[in-house]
Amino acid sequence: MSDIPAPGPMSAQSADAAAPKTKPVRRHGGKRLTEGDVKRTILSLAGFMMLGSLATMTFQLADAYFVAQLGTGPLAALAFTFPVVMILHAIALGLGTGVTSVVARAYGHGDMPSARVLTSDSILLACVIALFFAVAGKLSIHPLFQLLGAKEDILLLVESYMNVWFFGMPFMVVPLIANAVIRAFGDAKAPSLIMAISAVINIILDPILIFGAFGIPQLGLMGAAIALLLARAFTFVASVFVLHYRMHALTYELPSLSRLKSSWGDLLHIGLPATGTQMITPFSSAILTSLIASFGAASIAAYGISTRIEMFSMIFVMGMSISIAPFVGQNAGAGRVDRVKEAMSFAHKATLVYGIAIAVLLFTAGRWIAGEFSDSPDVVSVAAFYLATVPISYGCMGIINTSSSCLNALAKPMPAMVIGMSKTLVLQIPFAYAGSYFFGIRGVFMGMAATTFVVAGIALFLVRRALNQPMTVGLGRRPGSATPS
Repeated sequence: MSDIPAPGPMSAQSADAAAPKTKPVRRHGGKRLTEGDVKRTILSLAGFMMLGSLATMTFQLADAYFVAQLGTGPLAALAFTFPVVMILHAIALGLGTGVTSVVARAYGHGDMPSARVLTSDSILLACVIALFFAVAGKLSIHPLFQLLGAKEDILLLVESYMNVWFFGMPFMVVPLIANAVIRAFGDAKAPSLIMAISAVINIILDPILIFGAFGIPQLGLMGAAIALLLARAFTFVASVFVLHYRMHALTYELPSLSRLKSSWGDLLHIGLPATGTQMITPFSSAILTSLIASFGAASIAAYGISTRIEMFSMIFVMGMSISIAPFVGQNAGAGRVDRVKEAMSFAHKATLVYGIAIAVLLFTAGRWIAGEFSDSPDVVSVAAFYLATVPISYGCMGIINTSSSCLNALAKPMPAMVIGMSKTLVLQIPFAYAGSYFFGIRGVFMGMAATTFVVAGIALFLVRRALNQPMTVGLGRRPGSATPS
């Protein structure tokens, strides 16, 4: 790890002489991604991010497993919470995209004052958003979930879970933003370890609080929510600890309104379009799920199995797309267009090769893998076709995801939103319906794969156009200008 050098050509002797008259420069624990081998740096970032993603997936599966032991009612209640949780999660992820972009560009440019201000103001914005939705959510639990179709017996279970969840919203939202900032400073290891430890805490606490142990009574579904809250409380403390003691990235002076307007404007310029793209995904998924369900229970069961397999199969692509954001942000901030272009070329090739390898594996072993999840010949048959068809486009999915991350990091959120909207809604839904009309359930999967190929072409065009345009160095303003004068 290396520090950004202090400005000015000061000799060691003059620095020593001046020391008694000046405050010592605070060191920071960030890592400059503008130096070193491009490929090795990206793979290192992606590796740690894969670890964090795998930890999150594991705890989600464990959570669902333990709740399922309570019976159909609690499991159904947990399912009712998904749309609300996904929407609020999308807001946090969208904001995190904006935070990564602006902080990475400021840090890459050597503008640590602006990076600190943006970090502090992003945490403040996360707290404001979390508190707003916590209060609004708490006041609207009953009518909201009635609107979603929850019956009275299920509604009581939903309330027991969401009362705790809304209470802990700051612990859910702030760590997502804080970890995005830590990654923007070039450190992918700390957020991944925090997420992994949090997952272990959640998995340990789940059976204790859900079923009761060590003198703790059985809390049922509410116990799952408390376990999640305690695990997320750890991520809150750990991520803020890293920002303060390791990164020295927080400021504690009271921000002026003009400073907040500038900082939040920079963050939301990218964060709002990214949030819109994130929020449209569950909506598009609901339409697609409804279409697949129209072909019967076997089709929807096969789709559920296939998407779970897909989730783990795409972990390398996920890691690469997340790693691109801080790398491109820092190098764009430093004006290193050459490294940005090299990174994107490598990311596209690496995810394409990986996608082809996974497609071959699932084409060959898909039926056997599906058979491990279901004994139904119909379910296995449909799942096997999905795993032989959709994975052909996984390499193109890598191009789409890494290109979107690159565009957001370059402060070009609208082209990134075009890519996201095309993939999730504008093209995928029409292609899926057209495929279903001609080829039934198999046509739906063929339409999904075709969409990915088309959108990958759009993504390549947009990212290459962006990289051939003049690149704004830093934040496009005077270094430290977000700091109150």
